[in-house]
Amino acid sequence: MKKILALLLSSTTGLIILLLIILVPVLMILDFFGANITDGYVEDNMEYAEQYKSVVNKNVKNNNGYVSLERILYFYLEDEKLTFDEIYSDNLDKESKKMLPISDVCELSKYKNFDVCKDENILESGQINEEQEKPFSSPIDFTSSSVTSFFMEQRVVFGKDDVHEAWDLANSAQTPVYSTCDGKVESVSFTQSQNVTDTSNGGGNQIKISCEVNDLTYQVWYAHLYPNSAKVSKGQPVTKGQQIASVGTTGYSTGNHLHYQVSLDGKTIDGMSLIDFTYENDNTFKPNIDYPSPSLPSYKN
Repeated sequence: MKKILALLLSSTTGLIILLLIILVPVLMILDFFGANITDGYVEDNMEYAEQYKSVVNKNVKNNNGYVSLERILYFYLEDEKLTFDEIYSDNLDKESKKMLPISDVCELSKYKNFDVCKDENILESGQINEEQEKPFSSPIDFTSSSVTSFFMEQRVVFGKDDVHEAWDLANSAQTPVYSTCDGKVESVSFTQSQNVTDTSNGGGNQIKISCEVNDLTYQVWYAHLYPNSAKVSKGQPVTKGQQIASVGTTGYSTGNHLHYQVSLDGKTIDGMSLIDFTYENDNTFKPNIDYPSPSLPSYKN
């Protein structure tokens, strides 16, 4: 063994071979156990995008709960004979409608002997291993909406590559949009009077709301809103489930939809992961409060 090692170290070719012997297994392990998952999103996720949106739509529309792509791929990459549907279902607590802690899922007989379910790999996985807090309600009627883009999806829009830091929820024009939390309106910017695409106008008509939850301050951004649909004004307090505007396709938009984006401490996070699917929000599906539309300026707040 010493002679072989000395031979390898004595030449450039030998050094390259030695590096490959060391690096290839390491890279394979890192890729398998999630090195392609960074800050809560999966790199090169275009390969899985349509399959994932299909299963998310089915479960969100039926109010079953939400499971991230990162969690699905944690198991799928070990055994591609598994379907996204079964992994999604296995990772949900049917009563709380929350994504289960990773160690709970690994107790299921189906996954118990997976390499990713070894204690040391769970510890290094970065997967959620505790019960999640769900302080938000839905921003739109999910039963009639379709997810057309998920958080951190890699996609092409108007011929340009893009990583989408939000959720796009398609619905018909003027579908009600709701505040997902109790908070205060930080800005109301309605610069378009027509419900048309304007690729030079970014988020188009938009509202930003700040919400304090358990000593954390979330910023929620609703974009591409319908002209003159704002029912709130800057500085106004809002409550969870209160209608704030309506769906449109203003700004850099490919069709009527709600751009729903959440950030915490200046960093975008997965807004869908905060939604409580057990929350009975009468306003979301059957608005019972008629909030008056304030007189809003046409300039940007």
